[in-house]
Amino acid sequence: MNTELAGRLRRLGLGKGPAALRPAEQRRESRCVENLLPGRLLSCEDSACFVTERNYPLDSSHGTQPLGSLLDASTKVAATMFKQPSLAELSFGDFVFLDTETTGLSGGTGTIAFLVGVGFIEGSQFVMRQFFLRTPDDEPAMLTHLTELLVSRPGIVSFNGRSFDIPLLETRYILNRRPPPFSDSPHLDLLQPARRLWRDSLDSCRLISLEEQVLGIRRDQTDIPGGLIPGIYRDYLRTGNGIEMPRIFYHNRVDVLSMVTLLSQLCRIFDQPSVELEQGEHWFSLARWYEALGLTAGAENAYRCAIAQKLTTPAFQDALSRLGRLLKRSGRRDDAQVIWRQLAAVEMDDVRGHIEMAKHCEWHARDLGEAAGWTRGALSVAERWPKGIQRAARPELNHRLARLERKLAGSTSRR
Repeated sequence: MNTELAGRLRRLGLGKGPAALRPAEQRRESRCVENLLPGRLLSCEDSACFVTERNYPLDSSHGTQPLGSLLDASTKVAATMFKQPSLAELSFGDFVFLDTETTGLSGGTGTIAFLVGVGFIEGSQFVMRQFFLRTPDDEPAMLTHLTELLVSRPGIVSFNGRSFDIPLLETRYILNRRPPPFSDSPHLDLLQPARRLWRDSLDSCRLISLEEQVLGIRRDQTDIPGGLIPGIYRDYLRTGNGIEMPRIFYHNRVDVLSMVTLLSQLCRIFDQPSVELEQGEHWFSLARWYEALGLTAGAENAYRCAIAQKLTTPAFQDALSRLGRLLKRSGRRDDAQVIWRQLAAVEMDDVRGHIEMAKHCEWHARDLGEAAGWTRGALSVAERWPKGIQRAARPELNHRLARLERKLAGSTSRR
């Protein structure tokens, strides 16, 4: 037997004759997670969890930006974005980025987080630490060591963690008769601001969609679809074969790293949109976000930028309508009139511009004739609509026109 073949057979647990076969237990042992990944066991009381750690220099890129660009972002901007003023006193170096892989998506008491990835900045490195349950009996050790890490950092960043990861972990702490360590921690859930910006322009705001279409991140073939992860872990518990588990560690690790890039990107867009944004639909989304936060000047500028870009007709009309309403609420009726007239000129399936001009002429300019003219214009637009929509809109418009005509008749008879 040649040397190369003998070596291959030895690596497969085979040699010359039956006596050289490796026992099945020894083969299973070689496929345990702790033998497939670098790491260590952390003990606590009667249990021990497996922990693996990787360090990334802050100048290493994940997507379009280096990880360290997060330190250039302002927590004051985040304080406004997330409506949490206390964030302004912190640094992003004070936060942990947290993501879990679980035995299911239901989030009930029978669901456990078998892998918890936690990333944080330490010196010139981004530290990625992953806590893994070789069996559910390892959970007390994992929770203990997870607590030690979380209490050392005052803030948490997640993606949909407010609805899923944090409530799940809180349940696991409570079932283990331990106080959850993040009850009072500032929590930045990136899903909501991501939806604010991209839900109208992307088919999905899942993290992997944002990676591909916004952040410039491409996962390699090691990755595994999230929907397969619970089943793979259950197979691991049943067979002890962890050959697929490194792929889950990779999936979890990229999730955490992508949150760093996403938070950095969100802060830059919110703070300097003129540098970051090009598409009108993104300006429109940002304008609505600014308006919801009460940032009137920013909202006006963003609406105007959106209107100046290419938008679909419904979005263009909606942007004009929202800008006109914003100016009206600010007491700037002369500026609002310009917008309402522009809106009326493009209206085909809406009459908001006509109606706003009619109300302005009737109640503020005191020009009943022009108010009636705008109302007739609205009725003319409505005549082009389908019959069912006409029946819903025309009574109010006819009522407005009748009232205006009575006023006009009354004012004429008094002369």
